[in-house]
Formats: sequence, C-alpha cells, structure tokens
Amino acid sequence: MAIKLTNPITRLSNGWNIMGAFKRQADTRTAEELTESIKLWANQNPEVKAFLPHLKEMNQKHLGLVADTIELANHKALRYNDVNMLGKTSAGKSLLGVLLDIFPKASKENPNALDFAQEVINNTDAVTSKYFLWLTTGGVLHNKNVAEHFKAAKPLVEIFAKQTLNPPNPMTFDNQNNFMFLIKNVINESADVEKVKLVKDAFHAIDEKGYMYVNDFVLSKTPIGKIQDNLKSLPQVADMFKANNKLLNAGEFLEKNTNLY
Repeated sequence: MAIKLTNPITRLSNGWNIMGAFKRQADTRTAEELTESIKLWANQNPEVKAFLPHLKEMNQKHLGLVADTIELANHKALRYNDVNMLGKTSAGKSLLGVLLDIFPKASKENPNALDFAQEVINNTDAVTSKYFLWLTTGGVLHNKNVAEHFKAAKPLVEIFAKQTLNPPNPMTFDNQNNFMFLIKNVINESADVEKVKLVKDAFHAIDEKGYMYVNDFVLSKTPIGKIQDNLKSLPQVADMFKANNKLLNAGEFLEKNTNLY
C-alpha cells in the first residue's frame, strides 16, 4: 500500500547543533518514504521540483543522499560560518540545484563517489557536510578515473574527521579546509589506490604514537609488497618510539623501514 506523508521524513535534525566529527545513526527510511519526502520538498523549492523527473534515474541506494542534501540546504547553522546552499551561484542555480543536476549521472556512472559523499554526511557535522558538497561540484563526482579511489578512501572519512574537526572551530572554515586537504590527498588520480587502502591500517597501528604525511605516502613509489611487510612491524616500532618519548613518522617507516630511532 502506498504511503502518504504530510511532511518530509528527516534524519539530520537531531544533530544540527553538534559541531566536529559526528557519527550519525543509520538511515532507516525506505525508498518509498525517501521518494515521497523528496516530492514534498519539491513543493517548497522549484529546483527540487525540476529534479523530480530524474528520480527514476537514481540508484535507489542514493535516494538518502538526495534527501539529506535537500535537508542540509534548508538548514541555516547557528554559527558564524556556514555554506548557503540555496543562494544563486555563477551557474545560475543554487548549490543545491547544481548538486541535483550532478547526482543522477554520478549515481549511474560513478556510484562510489556518491557512496563517499554519503559517508561524509554520516560522519561530520552539517557545516562540514555542506562544505564538502560545495567543493565537489567541480567535476570530481563525475570523474570515473578516481572511482576506485573513492571506494578505497571511504573508510578514511571517519578517521580524517576525528583528526581535523575536533575541537570544533565555529568561527572559520580552517577545520573544514584541513579535512578536505586530507580527502584531496586520497581522491587524487596520481595516488596509488593500493596504498590508499593501507592508510586506515597505518593509522590504527600507530594510534597516538606517531604521525603520517598521507599525501607523501599515497604518492610514494615504494612497492606495495614492501609496505605490507613493514606494516606488520609498525605497531611494535611505534611502541618503541613512544617508550623513548618520540613520535614515529609512519609513512617514512613504511616506505623505507629505516632505523629512525
């Protein structure tokens, strides 16, 4: 039986006032509930209404991203810095309108990119999510050359958020810029996808006992086999550094396995 909603079903409102790295609850809305919610949003916004004929082009697993994006656009943050997703851009549309143009094609041709975008929304505050969406309108969501990079980097979103967004800074976009800097390091055609896959393991191995220059690591020419071998001893070496009141450069160790201590 078809459902009949009077208001869109939202899921982000409980976290509007939270700043920094923030893990949201899983989206439990059905495809029908998401579709009806988007249609209700369309009654309030002509750009969403123009998007409705393209709903059928979307992979159903990305309907939640569409609904979340519309919800983000309709919320103004109670803080100094925010991203206005409803104001006109140089494209003649709002940021929301631009994204709604991008999503149907990306959903079919580059689904990993939209999966990644959803992961950002699921692990960051509203302003960071908006900031990410704003900076991805330049073509990266269409770029199939980094499809595998998006897939490999998805587990890093939560790690990067915790590394850069805490403590929150409500006055500037400095934290968001730092978050995006790390994201751009791994969503980069020149980055080695196999090394991107190992960044999560490296971060977990060193914990708070070391640091890592992600860009240098994913661009390095060290054979992946050598890095995998070095990764096995990384936790023990990090412990030795900590015992000597030092921090391990994990990337350099993985690339060279040099006796740094």
